[in-house]
Amino acid sequence: MPRVFASLVGALVLSVGVAAQKPAPVKGPLATAVALRCTFSSFITTEWKGGVPTTVTNSQDFTFQIDAINLKKKTARIVVGQVSAAASAFLTSTGLNVIEPTPLGNYLLTTVFAAGAQGNTLQAVHSRHLGDLEAPGTAFQHYGTCNVIK
Repeated sequence: MPRVFASLVGALVLSVGVAAQKPAPVKGPLATAVALRCTFSSFITTEWKGGVPTTVTNSQDFTFQIDAINLKKKTARIVVGQVSAAASAFLTSTGLNVIEPTPLGNYLLTTVFAAGAQGNTLQAVHSRHLGDLEAPGTAFQHYGTCNVIK
């Protein structure tokens, strides 16, 4: 019993210490960005075939914009050509995370990393986790960059 009590006290002390830490302030181009142009050139996809995940790496060029970024309201907009969709935006010390829900109930996540920037060009990953009502889900992860345009 004393060991269990000591373990619980130790866990409580550690959790209080972690909770008291404040995130580092965000610096660099993401701190004030209101619009980004993102370009992705390669991706990995995993499909379920016979209940087993199969991963494929390939290239595909596509571009979209993230604009109307309002970090106080935690909102943004994804723009592809003439089509746009509302999204949520969260800025952390590690980067900007933009989450777009799809009409079917899937989510698309774009993370623009704060570290590793070269001027206004930042590393980015765009993930799509697409479930289907009749077929197994498919996941995609695209790799590229985003540039601050405003």
